Amino acid sequence: MPKSKHRRKGRARPRAHETAPPPKNPAPSPTWVPATGAGLLVAGVAVILLGYLPPINEAISTWPLLGGNWGLVVGFIMLAAGFGFLTRWR
Repeated sequence: MPKSKHRRKGRARPRAHETAPPPKNPAPSPTWVPATGAGLLVAGVAVILLGYLPPINEAISTWPLLGGNWGLVVGFIMLAAGFGFLTRWR
C-alpha cells in the first residue's frame, strides 16, 4: 500500500507544552482616546467647511504663512490627528 503524501519526513510538530503561550491582550485604552479622536475628526471637517465661508476666508487669508488654504491645512492636520488617535484605540 502506498504511503500518503501528507506525512512529514523527519520533522516532528512541537507539542503543546513546548510552545510559547500566546501573547496576552493589551490593556484597553482610556475612554478619552476614542472621544478625542472622534472630536478631532468632527472638528477637522468643521474647520474645512468653515474655511470656505467668505467672511472667515477673507479675514484669515491675509496671514502670510497659510494664505487662503488655511482651512484645508488645519482641517487635514486635525483629521490626521483624529485618525492617529483612533488607530491607538483598543
